[in-house]
Amino acid sequence: MSVNAYFQVINQEDKMWLQVFRPEGEGEMFDTDEVIKYLDDISLEDYDVVAIGDYIKGDFFEEPLLLSETPILPERERCVIQIVDNGERALARFYPPTTNGSLLTEDDIVSDLRVAGIKHGIKKKAIDHFLQNHEYCRDYVIAKATLPVQGHSASVEYFFDTDTTAKPKLNEDGSVDFHQLGNIKAVNEGDKLAVLTPADKGIPGISVTGAKLMPVKVRNKSLRYGRNIRISKDKCTIYSEISGHVTLVDDMVMVSDVYQVPANVDSSTGDIDYNGTVVVTGSVSTGFKVKAEGDIIVNGVVEGAVLEAGGNIVLKRGMQGMDRGELEAGGNIVAKFLENCVVRCKGGLKADAVLHSQVICRESVEVLGKKGLINGGYIKTYGEIHATTLGSTMGSHTKLEILPDIDLIKQTNEWKEEIEDKKAKLEKIEKVATKIKKHVENHEEVSDEQKTYLKNAVVHKPLYLKDIKQMKADREELLERIKRNKNACVYVDSTVFPGVKVSIKDVSRQFQENLSHCRIYREGADVRIGGF
Repeated sequence: MSVNAYFQVINQEDKMWLQVFRPEGEGEMFDTDEVIKYLDDISLEDYDVVAIGDYIKGDFFEEPLLLSETPILPERERCVIQIVDNGERALARFYPPTTNGSLLTEDDIVSDLRVAGIKHGIKKKAIDHFLQNHEYCRDYVIAKATLPVQGHSASVEYFFDTDTTAKPKLNEDGSVDFHQLGNIKAVNEGDKLAVLTPADKGIPGISVTGAKLMPVKVRNKSLRYGRNIRISKDKCTIYSEISGHVTLVDDMVMVSDVYQVPANVDSSTGDIDYNGTVVVTGSVSTGFKVKAEGDIIVNGVVEGAVLEAGGNIVLKRGMQGMDRGELEAGGNIVAKFLENCVVRCKGGLKADAVLHSQVICRESVEVLGKKGLINGGYIKTYGEIHATTLGSTMGSHTKLEILPDIDLIKQTNEWKEEIEDKKAKLEKIEKVATKIKKHVENHEEVSDEQKTYLKNAVVHKPLYLKDIKQMKADREELLERIKRNKNACVYVDSTVFPGVKVSIKDVSRQFQENLSHCRIYREGADVRIGGF
């Protein structure tokens, strides 16, 4: 059995003395501060703090230590209450009475708990244990909170492959295989696409002081989907209404048919504008445009053409843009090579080589494989940049920039203001509509203008609710992206040649010497080089 050491103030010959009782077994020793606090609490004066410290450190307790030549009135057993763990527990620490002092009763202890603000979860067994054993200088868990029942955030389970990054296979010779990218996710009519598990907010608990202990805040989600999809009555499951292919872009599930171009996009086809996915078997000639709400996949070469996709763009060979070519994707872009072109994508970029091009991405840029070369032009992104080689022996001006997130933060603030504005308008519509409805229910006269307002309110209310819900979801996604790319940097597997300039969130560095296998990152106001 282990018993903590404890101390007692005793009165001998009208003098106050400190008597120390050693610990038993693996019991713990108290410290000097605890003794000093106790003496202050019982208003003992003129004691020597240094002498008390030396006495306790000296570990010679056969004789008591003189504290004061002046006696004090007897003090009862003392109970000191401490609330810990944000109100989840209350600890009681007891001290023996001074000479002729009285012992605590159960009512005394309960009264001390009430004075300390303890209203909930008092442990009678702990009180009984003390009253039976009178163990001092040890912590009794004398009250416990009723802990909250934690809920869980909403989650969506997708029943199709959601990987839209189009990861190409790296061959043994170091080249990248773009033949089997698996970008199109086939779906049949009636197929289940996704199931939403709604958020559970949990159940609040009660602290030892009687205050509410709230469960961890959870995140709500909803199923976001486009056309050709139906949702169940409980709004928790979505199904495909057609046979075609499914894609996931910014948490939105889209199902569409695929338009197959059997040869090249040229004068024989004209420009293509399609609301699904476009697959070009051949090449896309200079001067033509391919626009798709879904993905664009080109098996041949893209020349000085313009490609715009709501989803991903996959160029199995690449683009020779001739300073006229443009790629714009709402998702990711994967290409064998990109040369003399302009590239914009809301997702990430993967390529074997990027030469003399202007690239702006929201997510990471990976230029790896046998060449893995970024040379000339510039690349701007909010995410990481990972390449095999930067620049060339010719000293081509090559600029890489990891953008600061100030513009994204501004966007989140603008969305927040717009959400509040729409909420205010919605509240106004509801107030006026309710007033008009009461007139109708009371058979009071309603003007034609009021009737028109009521009809418009029925139409506009769900639109406002939909807009608010969408903006909230978009804002949460943007905040998550800001958090994810907070420490973005540049990784180089092989060589950085002179002429390369790297900017990381408004801090730049021009490299004048060769570097190899390094990580380029920002530290304070400097761009530094390190390993990875």
